[in-house]
Amino acid sequence: MISPSEQAAQGIEVQTAEKSDAPSVLRLPGRIALPDNATWRVGVLTDGRVEKVYANLGDYVRKGQVVARMHSHDVHEARAAYQIAVADHTRLESAQALAQTEYERTQRLYALKAVSLEQTQIAHQELVNAQTEAGNARIAVIRERTHLEDTLGVPADVPAGSHDENQEMIPIVAPASGYVLEKNVTPGSTIQPSTDAFVIGDLSRLWMLASVGADQLTRLRLGQSAAISLPDVPGQSFSGKVVNLGQQFDATTRQMQIRIEFMNPGGRLRPEMLARAELAEMSAGERRTVLMVSQDAVQQVNGQDAVFVRSSADHFMMRPVQVGETAKGMIQILSGIQPGEQVVMHGSFLVKSQLLRSSIGD
Repeated sequence: MISPSEQAAQGIEVQTAEKSDAPSVLRLPGRIALPDNATWRVGVLTDGRVEKVYANLGDYVRKGQVVARMHSHDVHEARAAYQIAVADHTRLESAQALAQTEYERTQRLYALKAVSLEQTQIAHQELVNAQTEAGNARIAVIRERTHLEDTLGVPADVPAGSHDENQEMIPIVAPASGYVLEKNVTPGSTIQPSTDAFVIGDLSRLWMLASVGADQLTRLRLGQSAAISLPDVPGQSFSGKVVNLGQQFDATTRQMQIRIEFMNPGGRLRPEMLARAELAEMSAGERRTVLMVSQDAVQQVNGQDAVFVRSSADHFMMRPVQVGETAKGMIQILSGIQPGEQVVMHGSFLVKSQLLRSSIGD
């Protein structure tokens, strides 16, 4: 016996079992995968040795976050090239200033008829040459600074007496926000441009790759709704849509993979999880009137599927049933109850526990 007040407190909901139009349901096995445009392989541009690692498997990292730092001789070579470029630029700017002064002096002397036009032209050409060389030197400084700061990610100018060791190491930076799915480096390990230090994935949106046979393709269309369930996540389904119908069949299995896209709230699901998709069809020729109840209504009692039918305001009876197809959180009842009976749709596990305790007490 469960009083109405106890039923309300425990969230037990009773509804009338009714027949309704049920779609034909296509069930497809498959697996979860990351979208191609939601995966980033984090590598490096030069050889080096990893000194520090800040991110681990499963960590959420943000775009621009430093996930590791590495030591490379390229930093010292690039700094040396930058310092040489700065020294050359300083020297050539001084030479340009001297050429400018000499040209101005020559112009004044030419105005006084103290030098020839040829001497003035030579001074002007020397100034132009000095300006060109100083301009090229300025470009070289910008190029070397850009290589250090933008490509390698280290500061070009290090203050004298600085002891910040991070200024000598190349940062490995997350190119996008997401979860660390692979981590292939540890402190002390060597790394090359061909190595993936990390793999980062955005788990907010996923694909299900479902296998279909040739006879099932005619029952599919782009944009078709799908309900995705997983053995590892019981009692929960995810709504998705068919976004790709595949390109070719596997020569061995004679099946093709279609792609279903869906949102992954909370990031609970992971790539390579096994899944099943249910795609409902509701064309005029496929309508069937069947008795459906919530999947939560069906419980296993002594190895038998059963539901709980209300016999009075505070009494329930267990009724063995034969179940059929499921679709969108509902399950078909082939036998065991009749339309119009009051069935526990939510909270049936609590009713089951109460009845089992009562039978043990008896």
